[in-house]
Amino acid sequence: MRDSPPRCVVDTNVFIDFHRGGLLEVIFALPFTFLAPDVIVAELEVPDGGQLLRWGLESVSSSGEQVAAVSALAAVHRRPSVNDLFAFVVARAEGAMLLTGDGALRELAESEGMAVHGTLWVLDELVRHAIVGPEQAADGLERMVEYGRRLPDRECKLRIRRWRRG
Repeated sequence: MRDSPPRCVVDTNVFIDFHRGGLLEVIFALPFTFLAPDVIVAELEVPDGGQLLRWGLESVSSSGEQVAAVSALAAVHRRPSVNDLFAFVVARAEGAMLLTGDGALRELAESEGMAVHGTLWVLDELVRHAIVGPEQAADGLERMVEYGRRLPDRECKLRIRRWRRG
């Protein structure tokens, strides 16, 4: 029996990063199952949540118990946002890795022992799986930075330099 692909719950900022970088559609070629809480899919206008569903994103509805968990977490944590907390709760319930660029959400997930990665890791995976070449990854990352996406400057420069050298 074949192993099922890793499951990844994606928050809004990762989708926005890849949209800005011109690489959004290609992330769905990765050998992962991408999930997002229905509240995140509903809020997405640019990029369009409906388009993401057509590309392969799975929308996950939260149970009453999960909504209560989000409410309890929101009462304790001023940051991350409520929608980010939905991503956290869904990832925890699904036993999935969390893909986020939000520092507060990352800290919360790591404090719970969850696997958590961000935009740069997804870019690394796209290159590792030869879905995009190094030049295309560098171009996309430069566009993300030009749009003012919040990514670690040093890490971005290192990747761009490495990818440009081939």
